[in-house]
Amino acid sequence: MNPKILFTDLDATLLTDQKDIEPEVLDAIHTMNKKGHKFVLASGRPLASVLQLAEKYGFTQSGFYITSFNGALIYDCYEQKELRRIGIPHSRVRAVFDAAKERGIHVHTYTDTHVLTEKMSDMLLYYCEHIGLPYRIVDDVIKELDFEPQKIIVAALDDHALLETFREEMRPILEPALSSVFSNPRLLEYGNPDSTKGAALRFLCSYCNIPVENSVAAGDEENDIPMIEAAGIGVAMANAKESVKKAADFVTVNDNNHGGMKEIIERFLQ
Repeated sequence: MNPKILFTDLDATLLTDQKDIEPEVLDAIHTMNKKGHKFVLASGRPLASVLQLAEKYGFTQSGFYITSFNGALIYDCYEQKELRRIGIPHSRVRAVFDAAKERGIHVHTYTDTHVLTEKMSDMLLYYCEHIGLPYRIVDDVIKELDFEPQKIIVAALDDHALLETFREEMRPILEPALSSVFSNPRLLEYGNPDSTKGAALRFLCSYCNIPVENSVAAGDEENDIPMIEAAGIGVAMANAKESVKKAADFVTVNDNNHGGMKEIIERFLQ
């Protein structure tokens, strides 16, 4: 058997809208793992948040991996070790924070254990509840960072247009030194240009000695497009954005709440 590797986004792809995994999908994942295929949780979330899901659903055996922060941090769940970490220089972190704060927009970054920001906001509380991580509010995030962070988020609860405007205004200043991508309408994410989900896919295929053409990647949002385009087979969920569907080789019949991931596994990883 030629082993294959499946990369899946979490929210609105692997997870239902209730933030869980359907039992039949979970069974399909563990069955494909037992057959020798690899399974990768490919998320924009911090590693600590994704690890909570991995432990909850038993994704701690050989063949399970995580690419967190949109590919900036790659982790072997079985060996419990980081395989690669790519950060953002502190000067760039400061530039994003200053620009967002000047416009009254929430902005945060991360330590290995906390969401890190300089001001309380409703967006901060919403986000931390969503990903299940605590937060710290500090005077200067740079002084609290012992390393280059993997991601910065600029966020607004109900004003996507505000984030679009910020992104366009900041392009000449921040890009191409930083990449920007939406993981959902509320979250504009900045990262190192070398740390896309697509770059992480290529890295893990090489690490696992699996040809890229034997990879499958599934997602629903803009930040999943590099991964979908890089994979041997790129899959968009039925509930995906139109731009994601256009980038994909295949669109599922079923959405994330009705066995869409099981459909992918049965079609491409038997």
